[in-house]
Amino acid sequence: MSFFSGISSFAFGNECLGCHRLGRPLDPWLCPDCKKELLKLAEDPRHPAFDILCLYPMTPLLKSLVHAIKYGNMPGLANYLVRISLQSGDSLETLKSWGKNLHFVPVPLHKARFRERGYNQAEKIAASISECVGGSVENALVRRTFRISQTQLSRDARAHNVAGAFVLKKNLRWSSDCIPVIVDDVFTTGATSTACLYALERKNLGGMAKVCTLLCEESASAKADFVADSSLGWDA
Repeated sequence: MSFFSGISSFAFGNECLGCHRLGRPLDPWLCPDCKKELLKLAEDPRHPAFDILCLYPMTPLLKSLVHAIKYGNMPGLANYLVRISLQSGDSLETLKSWGKNLHFVPVPLHKARFRERGYNQAEKIAASISECVGGSVENALVRRTFRISQTQLSRDARAHNVAGAFVLKKNLRWSSDCIPVIVDDVFTTGATSTACLYALERKNLGGMAKVCTLLCEESASAKADFVADSSLGWDA
C-alpha cells in the first residue's frame, strides 16, 4: 500500500470519494473505476466562450470532488484534479497558447467565508495551474460584498448579486504584457467572471483577460443542478 493510500484509508475508511464504495484501492482518493472515468473526462474540457477554459464538464463525479474541496476540508484535491487535467491534451495547449506571462487571479472569498473555510479553493486551483504551466498567482481582487449564494438565484439575479462585488487592490502594478486569468471552481452563467473582468477594466486589463475554471455547468442541466446544489449547500 502506498503512503497516500494508507493515509486515505486511515482518514476516510478506504471509501472512494467518487462512488463511495468501501474496500477498494485508492489513488489516493478514487477507486480504479472512478480514476479511469476522471482521466476520460479530462480529455473533454469545455469552452463556453472565447478565452474561457473549463478543465472538466460538470458530472456527478466532478461535482462530488469539488464539493469535497469546498466543504470537506480537502484542498489537496484541487491540485490532484488540475494535474490530471493538464497532463496533456487540449487544456494544456490552450493555456500555453494564451502566452507566457500569465497572472492567475483567483476569485476571492469574503473574509467571513475565508474564516469559516480556512482557505480559498480558487486560490488552490490557481496555484496548481501556475505550477503546471508557469506564470504567477496574483491575489489582485478584493470581494467587498457578502451576498447570498449564487446557486439560489436565477441567471439575471446572479449577475445583479455580484455586480460591483470585486475591486482591484490598491497600488497594483503589472507589466504591460501580462495576461490576467480569472480562476474559479465552477463556471455557470459567467456572472462572477464578468464582475471580476469589470474590476480589471479599471487597469485596462479586462479585454486581455482569460477565464479558467475546474468545471463547466452545462446550461441544459442548470435547473436540475440548482435543486441538487441547494440540497447539498453548494455555495460560493
